[in-house]
Amino acid sequence: MERLVIGMDIDGVIVDYVTAALPLFSEVCGRPVSYQAFYCRDIGMCLGIDAKTEAYCWGQILSTDLLRYAPPIKGAIAAFSKLSKHEIWLVTGRPLSMQGLTISWLNEKDIKYDRITFSSGKSKGTPSLERDFDVFIEDQLEVACLMAEAGVYTLLLNQPWNRVSTLPENCQRVSDWNAVVLAINKLERQRGTSSLLSIPPPLL
Repeated sequence: MERLVIGMDIDGVIVDYVTAALPLFSEVCGRPVSYQAFYCRDIGMCLGIDAKTEAYCWGQILSTDLLRYAPPIKGAIAAFSKLSKHEIWLVTGRPLSMQGLTISWLNEKDIKYDRITFSSGKSKGTPSLERDFDVFIEDQLEVACLMAEAGVYTLLLNQPWNRVSTLPENCQRVSDWNAVVLAINKLERQRGTSSLLSIPPPLL
């Protein structure tokens, strides 16, 4: 069995932070806000709010226990049990001040992982991660492209804010977590076959 090193983002990949924050967004906008409203990464542009209001929203998301009760992305928890044989690294742009809340959420959901890194807004595509990933799972288009261009096979989990028609050669769009598992299983088989082909035949 080929044990892969799998890296993955947390928000938008494992944690459904948008659904958790919809009541907040609806309150500041004075109207119902839907998940599909977030067609890009800039929530100010998506919601038509000014910079001060946007900063207030991020402050509420990152400085309160709002994400403590966020639901998981559909299929994520079930997928972890299927991927547990691999080495899993969680990489998040959340500030280090959210470490306790984040780890508590992961423990409550019984999500098993080998390491978690709080990058505090730094690019996930930099060598500072101290590890070469066989595959990385991401929801942000810009980060996914950086990872792919750095030579990491990247799975872009489909979200309203990352819908573009073209992706780098090393980046594959996946519709849901079931598709993530299928893609990783395929990669595992390919790696296993390559390893077998590299073994010289026995001498007769």
